Order: sequence, then structure tokens, then C-alpha cells
Amino acid sequence: MKMRILVAVLGLGLSLGACDPGPNSDDDDTPGPGEECDNDSAPEVLVQEIEAGQPVGFAVDVLAQVSDPQGINTVSLYYRTEGAPTFAFTFMSNEGTGSDDLYTATIPVSVVQAPGVDYYVRATDQVSPCTEESFSPAAAPEEWHHFETELDLSNLPYYADFDGDDACAESTLSAQDWLVAFQSFPQSIHNWRLDDRNALSGDCSVSHSEGIPGGFWECPPPDGEGTIVRKNWLISPPLDFRGKDTISARWFERRVESGLCGESHGLYVSTGSPDPDAGDYQLVADLVLPGSAWTSSQWHDISAYSGSETVYLALYYEGGSAGRWQVDDFYVGEPLADLRLVTATELSSSTAPGSSGVSLTVTVENISESYASSALTATLTSSDSSITVSSATSSLPALEPLAQAELDGGAFAFDIASSHPDNSYLDFALLLDDGLGHQWTIPIRLLLGEESSVTLGATAHGDLTLELGHGSPEAPAYSVEVEASELLGADWLVNVTSEAAALPPGPGTRRWFVSASNDGTAPATLDSVVFTVGGVDTSADHVPLVVEPGETTVVFVPQPPELHVNEFLTSPLPVAPGVENSLQALQLRNDGAPTAGPVSCVLGSSDTDATGFDTAPVTFGDTAISSGEVRSADGDFVVTIDAGHTDNSPVALTLLCTDGADTDTVSFELPIPYAHPIIEVVRVDDSSGNNDGRADAGELVDVYLSVRNDGAFATDDAVEAAVSVGDGSTALFTLSAGDALEYGGAPLAVGALLESSNSFQLSVDPSALLGDGMVLDVVLTAGADSWTEQVTVEVTGLPWLACPEPDDLMGDVVSTTGGFDIKGCSYRSDGEVLQVKLDSWTEYDASILFLDFFFYEVPNQYSVESVGGSVSFEDGCVFGDDQPTTVPIVLDLSSPTSAIARVALDDMNILGNNTQVAFGSGSCPNVYFCDTYPAGALTFTIEEGTYNCDGDDYIPINW
Repeated sequence: MKMRILVAVLGLGLSLGACDPGPNSDDDDTPGPGEECDNDSAPEVLVQEIEAGQPVGFAVDVLAQVSDPQGINTVSLYYRTEGAPTFAFTFMSNEGTGSDDLYTATIPVSVVQAPGVDYYVRATDQVSPCTEESFSPAAAPEEWHHFETELDLSNLPYYADFDGDDACAESTLSAQDWLVAFQSFPQSIHNWRLDDRNALSGDCSVSHSEGIPGGFWECPPPDGEGTIVRKNWLISPPLDFRGKDTISARWFERRVESGLCGESHGLYVSTGSPDPDAGDYQLVADLVLPGSAWTSSQWHDISAYSGSETVYLALYYEGGSAGRWQVDDFYVGEPLADLRLVTATELSSSTAPGSSGVSLTVTVENISESYASSALTATLTSSDSSITVSSATSSLPALEPLAQAELDGGAFAFDIASSHPDNSYLDFALLLDDGLGHQWTIPIRLLLGEESSVTLGATAHGDLTLELGHGSPEAPAYSVEVEASELLGADWLVNVTSEAAALPPGPGTRRWFVSASNDGTAPATLDSVVFTVGGVDTSADHVPLVVEPGETTVVFVPQPPELHVNEFLTSPLPVAPGVENSLQALQLRNDGAPTAGPVSCVLGSSDTDATGFDTAPVTFGDTAISSGEVRSADGDFVVTIDAGHTDNSPVALTLLCTDGADTDTVSFELPIPYAHPIIEVVRVDDSSGNNDGRADAGELVDVYLSVRNDGAFATDDAVEAAVSVGDGSTALFTLSAGDALEYGGAPLAVGALLESSNSFQLSVDPSALLGDGMVLDVVLTAGADSWTEQVTVEVTGLPWLACPEPDDLMGDVVSTTGGFDIKGCSYRSDGEVLQVKLDSWTEYDASILFLDFFFYEVPNQYSVESVGGSVSFEDGCVFGDDQPTTVPIVLDLSSPTSAIARVALDDMNILGNNTQVAFGSGSCPNVYFCDTYPAGALTFTIEEGTYNCDGDDYIPINW
């Protein structure tokens, strides 16, 4: 039996397989008395097939694709448990599916029961009165779709070692009848899954992967200010507790530390639905996890649920960037003798990688006060591929409560491969079997050599976070963190013996890093970083060092090479578009540590204008490149530049280099010199109108374009320009282009600026408003070369006036995630509409921007509010009602560092030529706005539910 959770991924690229289309013809051409019908089609309905074998007690999503050229009115899902007399129904919705024609709804837990579920979909179009409807399947409700459900009970005692019929990497939890339910974790890989890393017994355990450290996810309170509590469930197969009086659960577990976020773990039981969203789970015990060595959990008494026909046990994980919880050998049944390791043979000082015939004997204790075990068969196993157990079987005598015993069937023996890292842990599992269907697992950890540690010293007067790990600092293979304040002035001592494969620190995958992030207001110091491996100390270079407030400093151990392109020659000289170019005598300069060995590189680029690379590596000598050394390549690199690359810009190239341990990308630019005329000045001549030098609504204007050559060469011939209407205009206008614009009869010299000797005309529509733009495409030609430019002629291009207020402080924004750090403002008005521009110190993310423009026109207040680019016009201070507008509100977010709002003066009842403004950006808990300007104008006390927009502190503007 295989149990599954159906996950429907919604998106524009959905391909609906095994679908049943509804009818596509109009079957109703008989309108009522006095009515005329014009409905040429019925909705087309496609329903995604639901896989058989859905687990009982889990809600199931149904996905349908519904379309009709005349629009959709309703889409409904009808469902029932197989055998039920009637169908229930719910409306399907396209909100959140990512496409207007994709609809989804959920069959609830109460309906997803044995033996299966019947369902169908009905859709109606928007034509009235002759509404058409379609069904899937087409003959519904007389026929319906169906999927089977599964509920196979497992009897007690139940034992799971998570080793399926297939290899660990090829198996799944669902194939072993375990279910997972995840809530709020952003990726499915950070969930419960089978894990082949250091299983206790066999090849597989189950683990909840640690979250990505390094601030990728914000911790929820109390460890941070994140707003998402991430939680996942590992759910057992349905278990049959009938005929049992005394029942306990026990498993083995370990925790690999990672990240700063706190964690919460628990054991839950449900005798109803297995779906956590149904609310049937009851907490049995809060769990405190052990360290990195495998350890038995407590025996958890769940006898309170004896006699129940269907019982689900669930392990609950809650955390963000937190540790890995690994579980193996899960047992549910009658309580047994509780067998634990007392002693194991210590390895002698002569035992090392490559040793064979290493003897191991153990003493086991039954710590139960009530339950005994009979004589036991003992088998020694290890999931460590570098350990071979050569003598694996022995025996233990019967163990009465609180008794101890040594092996009575001889010692075990094992071999250690020479490739096994020294100064490491050797992990084993002792499997015990009484021949009566009962099994025990006892973890055994031996120390080969000495334990390894890292000692970090730091001096901090505020918030300093230290992170230690190896691999990429952005996504480490291993990482632990600590707040310096928790150390109380002491050094941070980290046991890293479990990472022996990456010790001592070395190049490539064995390189470690220390990241120090100072969120305080005073400088901090990373004083020392010392690795102790096998009794030998290795200290980090470049420490002590100062970490300034707001900065993050990363120190590598050992320091990596730092390769740069020093210089090179080219053939042809200079580099030309349209031909193959050789980079000759290219030199690498090493500003870092010596390379681990000889260096070889391959040239490449992400620029589509660069092609024709040779995939054969080019070497830089046959020895390592030392610190400060400059080394020349032993051969040439080649690249072909596209013939259309004539904008005088360089092409970004990358050398992918390896020294046998590290792979490094070395980025540099290849200049492509060329002539490059650009539009420098747009001059408007409205002498036939009001002669103010601007394109006003209703005017016919002549436009002259000035061209400057910002390239490296003069053009091959005189420049001409052809003008056409471009995309993106916000004003209605008519273009009378006429002949091409001319720029004399000689080539355009480097740096030369010429205005066209002739013009083209624009007729501006009377409906155009201040701030509207007329977008034009301009094709510049000189001989055989051509370049494309785009210009915008602004309607009523009034100059911007600076707001009479000092700039806002840089960096005073509470949160910078995609945020707008307010700098200052400017404005302009033609007496009909008002434009206000707000500038940011930094670039912002327009897709998530929360921004309010406030206007105080005594006695009223108004606001233009934008959330992710969607804009509305409201009255009041905040939380106002939407107001009608005579001119549509326009918010221009095209600039990465400014936002421009346009409103009609009449809509705000502004009768004069002045008003007052204030601004709020970003949405932050407790303070409402992440940044305000001016600082005293907007004050909020969210905890007390009060807010105030103080008009006395607004910025007065006059036009």
C-alpha cells in the first residue's frame, strides 16, 4: 500500500493530462418570450485527473481549466464519499492560481474517506438571459469522476527502520506508508525526508533538514522578528490499537546543530484525521533533542489511546534556520526492556585509519524497572562506508530489570579504511533480537584519535553574530551560529569532530569560514580563530580585525587564492565585432594565498554577444601561483563578438579557473571600441503656440534632436536619424516625421555634439496632462552602421521644484528588505494636476513597495497609497475610504530610486496654488511605516491602536 499527498502546482504553464473536456457547442437556442439570445458557445471545462490511492483523512485539491470567449460566471465543484446519497458543492476560485482560467477548490477531509470519492465540475458563462453551462465529465451529474482512497492498518508491534526495498536515494517516505505535511517552509527539501547521511541502522533514516543559515530566513519571535512560523509533521501509517492495553512509542534520534533560530519538537497522536489542519492531533510530549550522537528517545506511554481502531503518531518540527532532526528505528507496541549501552572498548592510541581487526566488546544495561528481556542475538552494523565489520555477530544473556551483561558470544571486530579521516567519530548500531518479534537498537560511538575544536575570541559592545562553517558562506555545507552576548565575554568553543572529513582546514571543500555580523552601534573585534586538530593548532590569518557597525566580515581558513586578470593583448587590435578575436599573453595576478597547485582556465561569458569559445583549458605553468605572483597563460583564448555589438560598450568575460582544489571565477571586461552616436538633447520649438519651449496639450510643436558621439571612433559617414512612434506613451499625439533628420555632410567626430538641421512635428492631443509622455523610437545611421535610441517628449515639461525641507536621514529606515529609504521630495503643477516626486537613497523593489503620499489641504487629508504598484486614492489620515477621481491616479515607478505620484487638484479640493505633503514608506510591525518624511508628521502607536497625521509638521509646497 502506498499513501500519497496530492500537491497541485498552479501556474501558467500547466499541462492538464488525462482530462475530460466538457461540451463546446450551444445546446440552448430557445430564448424565452420576448427575449433574444446571442450565445455562441458554452464553457470548455478540463479537470486534472486525481491519482488513485489518496490517503484517507487528507483534503484533496481539484484543479480545473475553464474558458469561454464570453466570460465565466461560476465554476462549482460537487463531491461525495462513494456510496453517499447526495453531492455537496463549493464554488471554485481562480484567486491565487496565477491564471484567470485556472480554478481550484478542495474536497474536505470529512469526504475523503474509504472506499473513494465521486466528484464533478460545473461551469456557467456570463451571457444573460441565455446562460450556457458545461460539465466535466460531460454527462454529469449522471456520471462523475472518481478516485479511490486507501487505509491499510498496521498491527502492533510496529517497527520502522526506514530502509525500503529500493536504495535510500530512490525510495520515498510515501512508499513506506509515512506521510508528511508541511506548513510555511518555503522549499519542500526543508521537510521530513529519507536521509542516507549517517543512518543509525541500515542505509536510511528519516530527517527534517536544517534550514539555510546565514539570515536567508528570518527567525520568528522570540529569536528574531520574522513573521512566519515554519512547521512540519512526520505522520505514521494508520496503526490498529484494538486488543492492546499497554502501548508505548520509542525511537532513536540525533540533532545536527545549525542556525540561530529556536526550535520546538513534539510527539502528537490523532485518532481522527491524519491531516494536521483538521485539528484532531493531541500533544503527548514536548521533546528535547540530544546532540549529534545517536541517542534513544524516552519511552512515551500512549496507552490512553488503546482500543482505537485507527491511530496516527506524528513527530512535529517547528523552526526556521535551525538544526537537523534525524530519526531512525521507530517502535510502537507493548513496552519492552529498555536496553542502553554502559561501556564499549576504547580504541587504543595505535588505532588509526587503515587499522584492521579492531576488537570491540560492550556492556549493556536494562534500565527498565518492570520489563525483562530473554537471551538476545547481537549484530554489529555501521552506516559508515569506510568501516567494514569483519566479525558482526555475538550474543547477550537474558537481562532482568536493572541488570547488566557483557557479550557472551565473543567480541566484534572491524576494519577501518585508510581513507577514513583521523580524529573522527566511528558510529555503529548494535542490533538486538529476542527471536519473538522484538528488536532493539543501541547506538555506539567510538573516538578515533582526538576530538577537534575551534576556539573563537571576539570583543563586542553590542549585537555581534558569529557564524562558523565550511562550504559557501551563502549556502554552507555545515554552519553554526552564536550571539556574542550569550558568551558573556568568554571564547566560543565549538566541537567540530563530526566534521572530520573537512579537517584540518584546507583548500577547496575543506576550507572553513567565520562570518562576523555587527548589528550594533559600536565597533566589534574578531580577536582570534584557532582550529585544534590532532593536538595541532591552526590560526586564521588577518585577525584580529575590526567589524564596523552595520558591516559583515568573512574570514576564510585558510585564505583562498584571489586571482585577477592583470593584462592581455588582442588580435586584431583593437577588438572588432563580427570576427574571431584572440586574447594573447593573458596574465593572472594572485592577490591572495598561494594556489593549491597549477592553474588552468576556460574562457566564457553570459553575454549573448560573446560566442565561439574554446572548451580546452589553457594552463598557467606547471606549478602553483604564489602570493603576489603574476603568471602568463601558456596559450591564447578566443572569442567571437557579434557583428551587431556596435554600442562601444565592453563585453563581460569570465575565466573559470581551477587549481585542483578550488574553482574560481575571474571576471573582467573586453573593450569593444566603436563609434556610438546617442541622443543628447531634445529641443521643443512651440513658437506657433505659447512659445514657452514645452509641448503643451493641444499644441503643434517642432522637435529637434541633438546627437553626440560618445564612442571611441568617428562615424564612417554623416549621421541621419529616422523617427517613429514607440511603445509606452501615456499621451495621445500625432507624429509628422517627414524626412530623416540630418547632421551635416561629414562624419561625427568623437565627442562632437550636433543638433539636427531639420525637425519633425508632434501634434499633442488636448486631453494630455502634465507628466504624460510621448515615446519615440529613433534609428541613427552612418554609412552601413545603425543604432537605435528611444526618447520621451514630456507634456508640459515644467521644471521640478525642490521641497523646502532638509533631506531625510540616510539609513533610518526600519527594514531594508526591498524598501524605500526616503531621501527628499520635489514637485510641479500646471494648475490642473500636481506631480510629487519622492526620492530614495537606495534602489527599491517596485513589486513589493508599500508607499503613501499624504496631502493636507485644510481641513481635509488625502493619500495616494501604493501596494506593490497597485495604487488607490483615499481620504483621511490612514485607513481611509477610496475616493472618486476626475483624472486617473498615476504612479510612476520606472526609476529605481524615485516614485512620482500625479493627482488632480480638483479631486483634493485645492483652490489655490499650495498644499502640504508628507510621506510614509514600507510596512513594518509596531511602527506601521518603516520610514517617514518629515520625521514628526506621521506618528503611530500600533500596540495602543492610535495613529496621528500631524498637519502642522507637513511640508508646505507652493507653485
